[in-house]
Amino acid sequence: MSAPAYNSAPFKGMDDHPPSYNAIQPPGPGPMNFPLQPQGLPLAQQTAIMPYVAQIPGVPPGLEYLTQIDQVVIQEKFSSAQRWGRSYEILNTLNQRIFFAKQEVKCCCPLYNLHVLDNNNKEVIQFLLNCQCACCSSELEIHCPPGNIIGYSVWKYSNFVTSLYIQNEAKQTALVTVGPDFQTSIFGDVVFEVKSNDETQTVGLIRRNGGLFSVQFPLDLDVKLKAVLIGSCFFLDHMIYTRRQQVLQAQSSSD
Repeated sequence: MSAPAYNSAPFKGMDDHPPSYNAIQPPGPGPMNFPLQPQGLPLAQQTAIMPYVAQIPGVPPGLEYLTQIDQVVIQEKFSSAQRWGRSYEILNTLNQRIFFAKQEVKCCCPLYNLHVLDNNNKEVIQFLLNCQCACCSSELEIHCPPGNIIGYSVWKYSNFVTSLYIQNEAKQTALVTVGPDFQTSIFGDVVFEVKSNDETQTVGLIRRNGGLFSVQFPLDLDVKLKAVLIGSCFFLDHMIYTRRQQVLQAQSSSD
């Protein structure tokens, strides 16, 4: 049974009926569906540039290709202590680069500031953690284009479960990602299930395997929410990376 097309009507709140996406099976122990790597060269050296996609009416510029796919793969390229810190490639399952992302690191800047550029080096998305106070630093803003908020990813922790609420620009929850407690198993492979807003259906996945992330979502999901889910993956990666640095610093101080 196929799911009805997802439209751009206002999203329903958490107490309303969820959209009837096709449910997928919860993740098993097998390998992730990452793009195949040709023999002889590392994945990073095999990346091709994705062909140009024409602008689509009603779709934010730069997000057109996301309307055609139900999965992306994210791989880190390098880390540095300079102004531009960690950087990534966002790929399709054919190992073609859709976007390039780089983190801006400098004094008096947002807590987390990731710039996402297309293959023409034009910034199309920005992921921001703006405030350093305890009540605000758990909310990632997704801008497309920069300066125009299209959604939020809100981190919540309770009862040994880590959740990210996927919200539209009006802060109405459309989807919920649910995964393990950040006190356990966060430095290895990890799986977050993307669920309908009443958490009755699993409609996607965010998975980490080694140095790669895979984000799977409904093909007919609103393109803005696809961007928010991709932002949620970066949010999780940032929190895991931050926690790892805290653990390493604590170990160094105790030596």
